[in-house]
Amino acid sequence: MKSWFNINEWIISNSGFTNAVWAIVFGVLFILLSLFFFAALRGGRVKGRQMLTEAGWTALWYYGAVLLSFLVYWPFGDKTPLLKPANMALVWICAAIVITFIYVMYFRKRKKHFSDQVSSTAIRKSAAGSGASKYCYALLYAGMLVSSFISILRVVSGDSIIHLLFPMLTVVLALLLYGLTHWRFWYLFASLLILVYVVLMIQNVLAATSFAYAPVIVMIPLFLSAILPLCSLALIKLK
Repeated sequence: MKSWFNINEWIISNSGFTNAVWAIVFGVLFILLSLFFFAALRGGRVKGRQMLTEAGWTALWYYGAVLLSFLVYWPFGDKTPLLKPANMALVWICAAIVITFIYVMYFRKRKKHFSDQVSSTAIRKSAAGSGASKYCYALLYAGMLVSSFISILRVVSGDSIIHLLFPMLTVVLALLLYGLTHWRFWYLFASLLILVYVVLMIQNVLAATSFAYAPVIVMIPLFLSAILPLCSLALIKLK
């Protein structure tokens, strides 16, 4: 299987940034995300406790996927995996589909729960949309918080963080443009942009490693924690 397009190499070569510069970019993005979060917290669009709860669930999703990946891939030293599938491509395609499907169902259930919780004690018809919106913002910031934590660990270890920075940058731009224009299309555009990036990035990495690199699969929950809330925020009717 050939790589369609090496999106990360294209970004790195065109920017000319070193790992140190990318670390500075991460710091700027983290500060901006923090400012957006505190503004949303003050404006009542998100609850701090709910965001921390979703951050815990997002971290559990991520590290749970990491533990499961050890069955077929062991990233430390020369240790061999517990299982050795004959067709790695099929394994990771199925894994990606299963993880995505389960996470989408989880997202829909959690969003409906908070939507029903708010609408059950309110008179306004828009209350359900308000509850869903608050959940989406909470999950979006939670995903960014977990991504930031993982980015810090990777910066300390000297690894690349471009695959985490692109979603963060896209989210920051979407929040900024929405704040300036109040046009929810920016959220939809951002979710599609991240989706295209993720598909290209995962396909390139797996093709280049003959489908033997599992960590790129375990990133799916983190990517979905940005894609799904952004898409929902673009479509939720608040009025």
